[in-house]
Amino acid sequence: MAIGADIHMPELHSSLAQLGAELLLDTVNNVRERIAKATPQDGALATYAPKITSRITEIEWPEQNSMEIYARYRALYGFKCLTTSFLDKQVQLLNVRKPKSQAQLNLPRFLLPSHFVFHRGLKSLIIGCAQGTAIEVTQMRIEGKKPMSALDFNNGFLKQAVSRQFKQNTNAAYC
Repeated sequence: MAIGADIHMPELHSSLAQLGAELLLDTVNNVRERIAKATPQDGALATYAPKITSRITEIEWPEQNSMEIYARYRALYGFKCLTTSFLDKQVQLLNVRKPKSQAQLNLPRFLLPSHFVFHRGLKSLIIGCAQGTAIEVTQMRIEGKKPMSALDFNNGFLKQAVSRQFKQNTNAAYC
């Protein structure tokens, strides 16, 4: 099954559930043939997936490029939110858009990882990521506040803030 570049976890879950149900029925209906053609697995080559903890939501701006961040956003969508920190408050990124290059965004200056600007034309925060890439965020939630658009964040928080930089959140929590 091909996984599209913009598919989010709930859509993938539904597609895989449907495919799994079809394969299960096929296997049950053809169990003798399947057993006859079975290939034993080598237990020595088996590996375990790492445990998913709340740390998976934390963005590591200097280490992760925009495609890695966007892939994690899509993988966690509907389950957990990506997190970062701004002015010692946890920030959950609720809506992240597919990244563009900083050159495509026509920014006034190059953004270092974790530094951001508000893009008036897109009404989005553009956040610098590793390898000179950038991610676009249109909605977020600051600890103790209701979800807000990037425009509201710009008008309410950025007007009074000295910093234009996110920090890695070390106290990530569920959405």
